[in-house]
Amino acid sequence: MKLAIISHTPHYNDNGVYKAWGPTVREINHLPELFDEIYHVAPLHSENAPESSLSYSGKKIKFIPIKPYGGEKISDKISILTTSFSNLKKIREVIKKVDWVQFRAPTAMGLYVLPYLSLKSKPNRWVKYAGNWQMKDPPFSYRFQKWWLENNYQRSYVTINGHWEGQKEHLLNFQNPCLDDEELIRAKEIAVKKNFNEKLTLGFAGSLTKNKGMDIILGALQKVKDKSGIKEMIFAGDSNERKNYEIAASEIDLKFRFEGSLSREDMEKFYEKVDLILLPSESEGFPKVIAEAAAYGCVPIVSDVSSIGQYFNDSNGFLLKDITSDELADKINLALKDRARLKNMSIECLKVAELFTFRKYMDDLKTKILEKGTVDK
Repeated sequence: MKLAIISHTPHYNDNGVYKAWGPTVREINHLPELFDEIYHVAPLHSENAPESSLSYSGKKIKFIPIKPYGGEKISDKISILTTSFSNLKKIREVIKKVDWVQFRAPTAMGLYVLPYLSLKSKPNRWVKYAGNWQMKDPPFSYRFQKWWLENNYQRSYVTINGHWEGQKEHLLNFQNPCLDDEELIRAKEIAVKKNFNEKLTLGFAGSLTKNKGMDIILGALQKVKDKSGIKEMIFAGDSNERKNYEIAASEIDLKFRFEGSLSREDMEKFYEKVDLILLPSESEGFPKVIAEAAAYGCVPIVSDVSSIGQYFNDSNGFLLKDITSDELADKINLALKDRARLKNMSIECLKVAELFTFRKYMDDLKTKILEKGTVDK
């Protein structure tokens, strides 16, 4: 079987080697177990590849570049339209070669790619909706794509984060994979050795932006009553706003480290150091970083959005009902007071991590989608 993946994942040319965001590449690198040939159709950007990028393994995976689109400026938004004809032509050429198509949503390109694919009787297809399926007040693009997929105009299975009341049969709850079997074993060995009786290391992994909760984190750490129980706060990630956040952090009486974008190997070292992982974002589906951190015994303090609350509760983490600096500060204070509880939470986190392995994902993909084919409306 041959597969075409259509996504908005940024790709970069690193001295003749195509690279893309590490977690996506790692997921795709497992798909040759099920497919003989894979084409990934995605935007090619001119910037240097971030440290968190990886290259594809093996010759079965081929990258097909399309024009980048979208952004904050009006001209960027217009580019969604101006690039559509060229990009759709590339997509049309690729899907003639394959037996299956996976479209990764939501993305602005979905406004025209999803309707186009729905007109085709072949190839078979499924959609991976990685965003928050229950997002409040989503942008028009996201709202349209959810409406289209929920009503099965796509005539395909759609994998989403979580299971929801009244969920239709073609909507499948799939965990977002991030761990191979060897990593899980190694992570558990690290997790059981963690000592929560000493000063705690706090961590954050992701883009250093307001949208991901950076302002909330710094505001919360300013409000924590007794910082003596905190060893340091480590940020893994980068953005154009990094310098401003470094300046803001320097005004707080606490040790901070801004590590920038980290390689996969360095992320493992990051998880080994971190005791509490902070992710106060309002716009998540189910971030892979939560499952990865859980495998290493990092206790999460995370927003109660999307399906996150279906995996974490008072037994294995702290959920932010109100995504504010005051609420986050309260949860950090609570964690610092009860160290014995933190150790138990850390062990419970390991059970969640087992659901997010590539092995489970591949088995579910084979039995729940590939063996059944495209859904009839």
